[in-house]
Amino acid sequence: MEEKKQPRVLWIANSCGLSAGHLKMNVAGSGWVPALQEALGQFSGCQLGLAFYFDREFAPFELGKTWYYPVKKLGNTKKKRLFNRLTGRTEYEENIPEFLKAIEAFKPDIIHVHGTEAPFGLIVKHVRSIPVVISIQGILTAYAKKYFSGMNMPGLIRQIQSGYPFFRADYKIWLKRAEIEQEILGKTEFIFGRTDWDRRVCRVMAPQAHYHHVEEVIRKEFYPLKWKPLRNEIPVLFTTSSPSLYKGFENIIDTATILLKKGIPFTWMVAGLKEKDALVKLVRSAKGIDDLQVLNIHLLGTLSGKELSDWLMKSDIYIQVSHIENSPNSLCEAMLAGMPIIASSVGGTSSLLQDKLQGLLFQDGDPYMLAGCIDEMLREPERFLPMAEAAYRLSHRRHDPETVVNDMLDKYSAIIERKKSADSHSFGK
Repeated sequence: MEEKKQPRVLWIANSCGLSAGHLKMNVAGSGWVPALQEALGQFSGCQLGLAFYFDREFAPFELGKTWYYPVKKLGNTKKKRLFNRLTGRTEYEENIPEFLKAIEAFKPDIIHVHGTEAPFGLIVKHVRSIPVVISIQGILTAYAKKYFSGMNMPGLIRQIQSGYPFFRADYKIWLKRAEIEQEILGKTEFIFGRTDWDRRVCRVMAPQAHYHHVEEVIRKEFYPLKWKPLRNEIPVLFTTSSPSLYKGFENIIDTATILLKKGIPFTWMVAGLKEKDALVKLVRSAKGIDDLQVLNIHLLGTLSGKELSDWLMKSDIYIQVSHIENSPNSLCEAMLAGMPIIASSVGGTSSLLQDKLQGLLFQDGDPYMLAGCIDEMLREPERFLPMAEAAYRLSHRRHDPETVVNDMLDKYSAIIERKKSADSHSFGK
């Protein structure tokens, strides 16, 4: 039986993949590309190249059977970044020629662009003969509608205008990138997605594209985990966040305030945020909160995969509070660990976790409902253990590395053949 030929695949991403050590880069919190790359190397003989943004000039190199093509961002200086933030400008097509050079050097059978958030997706305008598939992470255009979610009040606007001008500037950059994203999706032929939300949004924003459902591989630290019921004297709530308003940090403050008033004991640990973050200062100021610890909220900053997995194992409940998400890896990691989970019913969350089957969903921006869900889980923990177990089983099937890799390779092959067929028909005309 003839062995199936493995395609040459070039990834374009914001991540340097498994070359972080070689490049001496700190990549805490960005492990989904390396996780997929590691699985691809383990279960496939696929020939892989990876082009990515880098902070300085660096020649292409081969490492572990992967060719890497670092692309230095033009004008990527502190002065230029500050100028961009103040003026709302963003890099547009300056780096596209360098990505095209990587394509020419590697000569892929297919190009896989990870995400629509960065302008490198504009290669779809310049590449005709090679199929380009774009995988959906978030969708900036839709996220922009939730950018100030839960905090859109006159007091907050005054805070932004007076003390935190970067939030206005960052929002302008976000909107500009959303415009670029619309251009990318408008010219995209093939899409990888994984939720009902991104499929339906793409149906509107990229009606010409062929949509393929492809799951993700999660960081390896989380697969061996198996959460067990705890007996913490004071229950530990755990949330992974980031310095963006749409991540719903104000939900934590509002919910913690309600829990304290009701005399419900808890400690709320938040990864991904630290006290000096401008967003934390902004939300505290808007809420009139001087000290988060008075509300039993503790910020842990950026954590490694190992540190995150340790915190999951010693927490009682994982809570997602975002106002919009597609398929957040932090939620998937908590499900892999088999934890009791409460999540905001937004975006693609309901494709990952069904209410009362694998956890509880609450109405976005409703701290009273969230507080009620927390109280319910703490009062009757045994009732939610079957849900945690169901989440564990479901997520391990969904994120099985070998299954994901084989499915993705099948989709690559199908896209390559479809592109060949379409081009031949077009040539015949």
